[in-house]
Amino acid sequence: MRLALLILCWVATVTVAAAQGTPSDPRLATLRTRIQQRATDDAIALADTIAADALHAGAPETAALALRLVGDFHLDRERLAPARAVLTRARDIARDHGLVTDEQLATLLLARVAALDGRTADVTASVPAALDILERQAPSRETLAWAFSQGITALRGTPAYDPTLARAVALLEPTDRFASACSLWQSQGDARFNVAQYGEAHEALTIARACYEALGLRSDVGRVLVSLGRVQRAHGQLNAALTLYGQAARLQEADGDLPALLQSLNAQAVTYDRLGQHERAVRIYRRALARARAASLTRYEVFLRGNLAGSLLGAGQSEAALTELRLVLREEKSSYLRATRLRQTAEALRMLGRTDEGLAALDEAKAALPAPGFDESVTWLGAHAMLLASSGRLDEAQRDLDQALRQVEDARARALAGDTARRGFGDLHQGLFAVAIDIATRRGATTTALQLAEQARARALLDLMQRRPDAPDTRPADVGAMQALARRLDTTLLVYWVGADDTIAWVVSADRLTAHRLPAGERVLRQLVRTAAGSGNVPAAINASLLGGPDLGPWRTLHRTLIAPLAADLPTAPGSRLTIVPHGPLLHLPFAGLLDARGRYLIERHALHYAPSVAVLAAAVARDASDAPAPAGTAVVIGNPSPLPRLPGVALPPPLPYAGEEARRVARRLGPRARLSTGGAATERALRASVDGATWLHVATHAQVSEEATAPSYLLLARGAGGAADDGMLTADEVHTLSLAGATVVLSACRTALGRVTGEGTLGFTRSFLAAGARAIVATTWELPDEAGLRVMEAFYAAHARGATVAEALRTAQLRQLRALRAGTLTRKVGAQVVRLPSTPLLWAGYVSVGVP
Repeated sequence: MRLALLILCWVATVTVAAAQGTPSDPRLATLRTRIQQRATDDAIALADTIAADALHAGAPETAALALRLVGDFHLDRERLAPARAVLTRARDIARDHGLVTDEQLATLLLARVAALDGRTADVTASVPAALDILERQAPSRETLAWAFSQGITALRGTPAYDPTLARAVALLEPTDRFASACSLWQSQGDARFNVAQYGEAHEALTIARACYEALGLRSDVGRVLVSLGRVQRAHGQLNAALTLYGQAARLQEADGDLPALLQSLNAQAVTYDRLGQHERAVRIYRRALARARAASLTRYEVFLRGNLAGSLLGAGQSEAALTELRLVLREEKSSYLRATRLRQTAEALRMLGRTDEGLAALDEAKAALPAPGFDESVTWLGAHAMLLASSGRLDEAQRDLDQALRQVEDARARALAGDTARRGFGDLHQGLFAVAIDIATRRGATTTALQLAEQARARALLDLMQRRPDAPDTRPADVGAMQALARRLDTTLLVYWVGADDTIAWVVSADRLTAHRLPAGERVLRQLVRTAAGSGNVPAAINASLLGGPDLGPWRTLHRTLIAPLAADLPTAPGSRLTIVPHGPLLHLPFAGLLDARGRYLIERHALHYAPSVAVLAAAVARDASDAPAPAGTAVVIGNPSPLPRLPGVALPPPLPYAGEEARRVARRLGPRARLSTGGAATERALRASVDGATWLHVATHAQVSEEATAPSYLLLARGAGGAADDGMLTADEVHTLSLAGATVVLSACRTALGRVTGEGTLGFTRSFLAAGARAIVATTWELPDEAGLRVMEAFYAAHARGATVAEALRTAQLRQLRALRAGTLTRKVGAQVVRLPSTPLLWAGYVSVGVP
């Protein structure tokens, strides 16, 4: 659980540009220019001269304004002592001459000094009173907005902040384009973000950005970009956030605004920490620290040192982090940041086994920040729960986690619209669910743990399915709904949750629920799955097995780890159905190839199919029943498209002659209802035009599947003449737009069941086709030899024609291939020699059925 970025202070440029009365001394314009240019000595000397001359000439309002401007300049540079001295002088001059408005403006700036000094009581006493007096004076709207911007900056972190901000924003019009209005819109956006009102936050920040851009205030535009990056980060869109932070840093570097630049660099480092790139984060922190020290920006230096400690903590360097945090806490005066550093201290102490000290640190953190925002509250509850669990107080820990997860669910309802944002929000909170599942399991709360695992999955996919007009209202399934689904489908559900150190598996039948803790965690399972699948190079693994026999060890280990401990709870009838709900690295594992101690594969005992979550499967089943597609509906068959699209820097893949033959055989099997497109006719436009209302889609082509967030996955089709919508690359995102209500989809292309593993499941084609309305998808987990794929598909369609369901037909085809391999009847020409193909799962287990069985 990582530190949320604190936006330190937004008003540096605002105070220089704000309208604060209209004294006539022309040198005030020069003073503002010197301040904007950060000409320190010139600005201070000029302000002193203007003030002295103005007092001598009987113009105290000019003197007060000059001193306020230079006092604010000191504040921007964190020179608190000279800021306090010059602002006190400005306030006293105004008071002595009965300048009520000028006195209160100076008082608000002094409140900012007090806030930075940690004197919260002084702030909460002086700011509301000063604002009340100013409103009675009825100054210009711009001056009043400037005053409120100072007041809310001082009040940040106090109970008076929100009501004062509401008063300030009520002064504004959306079309206002003066600097203090921009500042208030940004403060409104940050405040809404802190209570997880993401839509309102994004709207206010967008107004603030446009406001600053209209005024040409580049550095302040950068500050808003950092705030917008926080919104992206809260939705798991870390690369998008980094783009915004980079834009901000370039603007601020060009403007010479070092404090703002340090905030942008800090935001970049925090995000790299979230990505697990701790070394890169540390480099950025150290670079920012060096610049802060060189400029004597002490407060920023303390802030960055604290975040550097958080980075060390994320990298597991708990002793080093604890040492740094204790030094930072001696100097940190901000109540918000003290609370953050104390939470980090508690986490370091937990990692070191010092539970009681950690709990004490969290108590101190809670006292320092009595009104936390969403991020602070959820982080505190999660940290507190982990410490309580470490000391054996599991029931108390569960109560904390229940409260945290309720807050997450409330915030989820306010997440930004769009699949990417909602999916990213769910990913961001997977760690909290993992802790809650672990503790519930340790408490023996089997039902609670299973429902938490279901709650953590596939929520954005459910949202996509619900947006379709024919979709039922779906929610994460509870145990009763799971058992009802098991009864309806005549199946047993195997639900997995992979943790860092172990895996939890639940077996759900129509009348029973059991849980098992399996002694293999994420790292072990990821390596086993990768090794079983030929480390990603399946053809090379097949060639190697031709020489020395197939390596079945990983398949045996995976069965021993994932299935054997559950054996007593599994059905014993031959061909009985299992519904696999995988998690983490298991999302890339075809369970069919798991090999028991007697040499029997799991597919020989059971018919298998998969679902990203029980709720998604239930939604697909309900949709399937409501659609009730006619068995004689249109079938669309695509095979061996050409010419393929030319991609810059990417060699064209080889032709797939077996794919064309496969498509023709499938079309013959499906009969007169089939619409066959091969070669140049198999374009993206042709596919889109033909699938509407189809009940079957078979695609035999090349696929590119990305496991990175920044690259698309796509099916390759023939180049068409219809522009971007007919470019021959049907991306996983474009699949969402297809109309496939009730259709079965067969993707006879390499690795189409894979994709980026997220908390929501596999991000790839199976998800996209489910979102588009498909009832079931047959896809592949690795690169199958072309002729092997042809044989599996022939057997699959033959079985389906005899009345088998999708999952049953796939099992029949895989068993047929397995029997032929064991009998030695499948051969391959290697050079001048014909050799028998090895009996390896790599030649048949790679097909999986996802969705309705």
